[in-house]
Amino acid sequence: MPGSERYSHQLLYATVRQRILTDIEQGVYQANQQIPTESELCELYDVSRITIRKAITDLVKDGVLIRWQGKGTFVQSKKIENELLTVSGFTDFGVSQGKKTREEIIKQELIPADDFCSRLDIANDSQMFKLVRVMYLELEPLFIDYSYIPLARYQDFDSYYQPGNSTYQLLQERYDTQIVSDKKLIDIYTATKAEAKWLKCELGEPLFRISKIAYDQQKRPVHCSELFCRANRISLTIDNHHKG
Repeated sequence: MPGSERYSHQLLYATVRQRILTDIEQGVYQANQQIPTESELCELYDVSRITIRKAITDLVKDGVLIRWQGKGTFVQSKKIENELLTVSGFTDFGVSQGKKTREEIIKQELIPADDFCSRLDIANDSQMFKLVRVMYLELEPLFIDYSYIPLARYQDFDSYYQPGNSTYQLLQERYDTQIVSDKKLIDIYTATKAEAKWLKCELGEPLFRISKIAYDQQKRPVHCSELFCRANRISLTIDNHHKG
């Protein structure tokens, strides 16, 4: 493509991208509303499908739009702030957002504790209860949570746990264990087919991976977990409190 044509194409794409942004800002397309199809946008903005597709892909990467597999493209609601230092459960997080939460159980199984012995200070021959859940805020899948709870310390936890109930509440009521602190490690992870399916996002989209060890009132490690969330949907905030 000659230089002048390439420049013209980039200018057209930037113009269309800005027009979509302006329509969103002016309320033509509102938060959580589906935007027109690519063919409809082509007709509306009088441009080619390639130009529309590039503009939409760019706005998806920027977190302005979101593609829902099998449904279409929607306007993103504002990023949700998640306080990193909180030790409350997901239900409490939902209450803080003024929204309902629910979870979908993906997997429950017993696994060897080999990889967790040093982190949780448990014996090599013990077992872990592995729980994999997708956590929803209203209708949106917000987190994938992998939790690992040592049965050597919390006997029969797998039998007592009921889908939809709070694991933290169960620990407190049956085992007199209260989560009072945790240690987190955050890195960037790209969505595999499984994460893309569960979070309804693009394959390879950047996710925050939050690895955590939770501690009880005696500063003993209670459980390990890994939380995955879409980087363009969650703002992770840190609020450090200093004693005077």
